[in-house]
Amino acid sequence: MVRFSAKLALLAALAAPLVAHAQAPASTPAATTVVTPPAPLLPDKFGEWQASGPADNSIHLAEGVATELIVKRSDAKKYEAEGNASVISATEFADATGAYSAYTLMRTPQMRPCAGGNSLGVDCSISSGTMIFWQGDTLVQIAPAGTKPISASSFNELVGMLPKPTGAKGAHPLLPTRLPQEGLEKDSLHYAVGSLTYAAEGGSLPAGVIDFSKSPEIITARYHGGKSGTGLLTMIFYPTPTIAGDRLRAIEKAIDDKSLPASFLTGDPKAARSGPIVAIAAGGFAARQASRMVDSVKYEANISWNKPEGYMEQFKVSQAASVMVQIMIFVIVMVGAALALGIVFGGGRAAIRKARGKPISTMDDIEVISLGLRGPADRKLQ
Repeated sequence: MVRFSAKLALLAALAAPLVAHAQAPASTPAATTVVTPPAPLLPDKFGEWQASGPADNSIHLAEGVATELIVKRSDAKKYEAEGNASVISATEFADATGAYSAYTLMRTPQMRPCAGGNSLGVDCSISSGTMIFWQGDTLVQIAPAGTKPISASSFNELVGMLPKPTGAKGAHPLLPTRLPQEGLEKDSLHYAVGSLTYAAEGGSLPAGVIDFSKSPEIITARYHGGKSGTGLLTMIFYPTPTIAGDRLRAIEKAIDDKSLPASFLTGDPKAARSGPIVAIAAGGFAARQASRMVDSVKYEANISWNKPEGYMEQFKVSQAASVMVQIMIFVIVMVGAALALGIVFGGGRAAIRKARGKPISTMDDIEVISLGLRGPADRKLQ
């Protein structure tokens, strides 16, 4: 009995820590956050091209310009394919607007728009030995490094492998779609989102007149010949029509005071506003041509509350308003038709009864038919 009691005591002593551990609340392990690295900006292989090593990025942006355009990352690689070689540089921006602005900045006067099978991305320009294009929020430059000719179609697969921004980040700029097309020199377009980018692209309007503190976006384009005349059209997109109206008055005052650069005072410059857009036609346009140019810039807001395109104004409120107007017109037409039918059928029937000498209302036609089953009043039923 003593050994058995001792064994029980020993077992109890050994089990106590286990029971205490079992009763103690289990400690929750620290949450582990797994961060997946983003896919490389440039793939190691696409189509027949295979990356052979890194290269120096050929897309050079000044520090201030890169800050305005919000550069996210850059990459450059050497590629080889069946005896051909090329160097591909790519820079990704915060949105499609930054990529387009950088594209218009990097495009040189020697470049021409790509055509036919040589076109890549949204916009493409080519010169001897260099091709640039932008797709989504990425700007790409391709420089052949071999001795054999290279077909632009061999890079089609690369376009599909670039980052695909969604929502507002992937929305294309609005202003290029508002440019008059007649006489437009498409290779002269420059798009700026800040004072440094505007200056780097050759813009000369004074910063005080534009007021970059209002976050405007600016596009400039040259026109030649035809009804549009020859000169420079500048369009400035402000956040609100109120700001645009204030800036229009400042620009018109600068034109009257002749305080603008000489390039804007050549000819008969004109300025006008449509919504949040201020248009300035200068640099050689005659009075009638300048007026025609600024009057042809029209702003139409398409607002949709279920899409985050923001300033791109790719909203659908105007469409909803159009549907409501059509519904109201339909209701008014149906009510009018009901009234017309009531007058025709009701009034016409009353007129026919009146012509026949009858009362207008059928209520007067009611007659009571009696069978006379009770007989004469003075006769009793036996």
